[in-house]
Amino acid sequence: MTTPSTKRGAALASVGSGLLLTLLKLTVGVATGSLAILAEAAHSALDLLAAGITLLVVQIADLPPDDNHPYGHARAEHLGALAEAVLLVATAALVLREAFLRVFVRAEMPETSVWAFVVIITSLLIDWRRSRALKRAAEEFKSQALAADAAHFTNDMLSTAVVLVALTLIAVTEPLGLLPEWLLARVDAIAAAVVALIALWVSWGMSVHAVRALMDDVPADLSRRLARQVAALPDVIPESVQMRTRFVGQQPYVEVSLGTPRGGSLEQAHQLTEAVEAVVREELAGANVLVHVVPARTAAEPYATAVYASANRLGLHVHNLDLYQLADAIRVDMDLELPTDLTLGEAHTSSERLERAICDELGGSTVVAVHLEPRRDRVQPAVRYAPLNDSIREVVRQLPGAASVAQVETLLTDAGAIVTLRCAFPPETPLSEVHTAMARMERDLRRAVPDVVRVQIDPEPAQHA
Repeated sequence: MTTPSTKRGAALASVGSGLLLTLLKLTVGVATGSLAILAEAAHSALDLLAAGITLLVVQIADLPPDDNHPYGHARAEHLGALAEAVLLVATAALVLREAFLRVFVRAEMPETSVWAFVVIITSLLIDWRRSRALKRAAEEFKSQALAADAAHFTNDMLSTAVVLVALTLIAVTEPLGLLPEWLLARVDAIAAAVVALIALWVSWGMSVHAVRALMDDVPADLSRRLARQVAALPDVIPESVQMRTRFVGQQPYVEVSLGTPRGGSLEQAHQLTEAVEAVVREELAGANVLVHVVPARTAAEPYATAVYASANRLGLHVHNLDLYQLADAIRVDMDLELPTDLTLGEAHTSSERLERAICDELGGSTVVAVHLEPRRDRVQPAVRYAPLNDSIREVVRQLPGAASVAQVETLLTDAGAIVTLRCAFPPETPLSEVHTAMARMERDLRRAVPDVVRVQIDPEPAQHA
């Protein structure tokens, strides 16, 4: 039997086979009076109902996610498997009750005929082919409902084999008198009880699996194993990893929370997230992974990182940070950028909040000095004024470092003149030397032209000047 191309096709084939077997067994069971065959007919009728449930739930499970079911509808298959197990238990209980009556109250000898053996052997063949086809379909489509249906028909095949053994025993031993009549009259009921017990065992396994799936049960060591693998990644603080895993149908969903050293960029956090997703998917193929990255302080964290983190947490911007190790304290000097429309009192409040946050981070023996600097976020009017630019260029030519100046640009604003110098330095020049030269040039220019509001120096390697 070939594997159906869709889950719905597999479920429809199961319904058709179940209907055929139920009618065959019911006809022969009524004709022969065999409780074992009637039990088999009831079992097949239950399988037919279960196949109908399977057909319904696989169609529901394939529905896409919606507003009420953001994880999709795959768990409908587990609900269907649980419903099948409940029906199987109810039928097994009725069969066990009738078997008890026929063993201890009214023993009856069933009639054996060639038709009984024909229907039982036919049932075995159909169940064997059907269970194989359903099992392949369940593996291909990763369907719990089809897997439950396959288990149903495998159990049906085993119980049918028990009935075949019982009928064969009656047909062989009755003419020869090999068994006492009281035992022979009860063989059929005993076989029916065995069938019911098999059904109870299968229903127990199905219900346990379905309930565990509905309760988000996962292997006990899965989350711990994933957490260890994630903690081994660079830039992950090992003790910070928290992992939660769930399955909706066959789809794994993993939520990871982890700490990483502060000071990294958003791009670095994104790269770490992708690395975590790759590690999880090596273990759980196709997993839907949600990663929450939390910046965390480490014992080896630099002081500068702690200062910047404190400012970022308060929504403040600092620059020109300098750190000094004194004999009895750590001194922190910086420029704090604040909007120009703030009053001194408002700006001082922000400065005090930042100082307290830094002291909390670095400890009580910390001294913080904050220079308040207005931040100009708005676009300001400016013009290029040629006469002013020419005069500034003449002044720059007289400065000691004029040889490195490649371009002079002057803007006239409401606040005053802003001068931009583009300077060329050898590419191998240390940055500290470049900064010293720029500071000296700015100082000389301000001394020569006191009215300059701002001097902006743009250093470039000599070949790019």
